[in-house]
Amino acid sequence: MNFESLAEMRALLADAVGDVDPESSKGKKRLKILEAAIGLFVAHGYRKTSIDDIARAAGIAKGTVYLYFATKLDVLYVACAYEKLRLFAVLDGIEAPTLDARDRLRQWVRASILMVAASPLLTRASAGDPDMLAALIEAMPERVGAAMADANSFIGHLLDAAVAPAQWTDDERHARAIVLQALTRFAPLVGDDPLRQGLSIEQFAETLADVFVDGMRVPDRARA
Repeated sequence: MNFESLAEMRALLADAVGDVDPESSKGKKRLKILEAAIGLFVAHGYRKTSIDDIARAAGIAKGTVYLYFATKLDVLYVACAYEKLRLFAVLDGIEAPTLDARDRLRQWVRASILMVAASPLLTRASAGDPDMLAALIEAMPERVGAAMADANSFIGHLLDAAVAPAQWTDDERHARAIVLQALTRFAPLVGDDPLRQGLSIEQFAETLADVFVDGMRVPDRARA
């Protein structure tokens, strides 16, 4: 799996989610399972949620769940992909050819925060329920590793464009890509109003993006 554009990223997420068209019989049932699972994962956590619980909440037989998902882990993986796809609109316009490269990176940082903050499931997966991430890494190391590598590569392109014609070293680019990805782990804290001290979540995300991008520069190696 790899992507070099948001269109490819969206297509990969849509492929992972599968048919959730409420107008089709199979899509409606798959969507019902995902929505039930998301509610339970958020309320009780991954470990304490069983396939029986998901089936009961969805109002279907346990065996029907297995017609759509092989394991509970598959349900979690697809549920996370569904939430990302549902909130993908926060990235709209990021690839507009008229957008300045630094503004493109700024929008990526803002969207990374807002996407997680707007989803209780992604919030819990990022910080509130370490079992979710641990389960995915343990059971799907290649898939998770590939997804992280793809994200690092995509972010690397954004970082390179933002400082051109200057250039990062590989280590500098890698370090900044890691920090950018780690911002999503802090995103759940944005929901804490005392932390924002009166700022809206959108204002906080925009300001954080400004601080990150405006303060970013390639080190002057001639002075090192």
